Amino acid sequence: MISGYDLVAVWREYRKLETGQAVSDLNVGDYRGYVAGVCDVCNLWLFTTPEGTTQGQVCAVVGKWLEDHPGRWHEPAMLLVIQALQEAFPYARKKKRRMRLIMFWVEKLKSASPR
Repeated sequence: MISGYDLVAVWREYRKLETGQAVSDLNVGDYRGYVAGVCDVCNLWLFTTPEGTTQGQVCAVVGKWLEDHPGRWHEPAMLLVIQALQEAFPYARKKKRRMRLIMFWVEKLKSASPR
């Protein structure tokens, strides 16, 4: 399991891109990929990123949150990413949007099932 300490280490590499410093492409990809993966899986269920939000913006939000909460770095990275994104992008229309998504998939499953 990846800890917050691990995520902070690759965040620091990712942040070097902004200043033009030499970075490890692998570390930058690890950070971006991990944060994007958690965001993709949990978006619309635990938080809602606004339309047009970029991967770079999501990565910056999570990185800033990590910097502001060093006392939580011992926790699993996935929980920290979710917490950061929930605080930045609250899920205000939870029930209505979730219901539409559930109904969409119910209809898809109905139309795909043999009769």
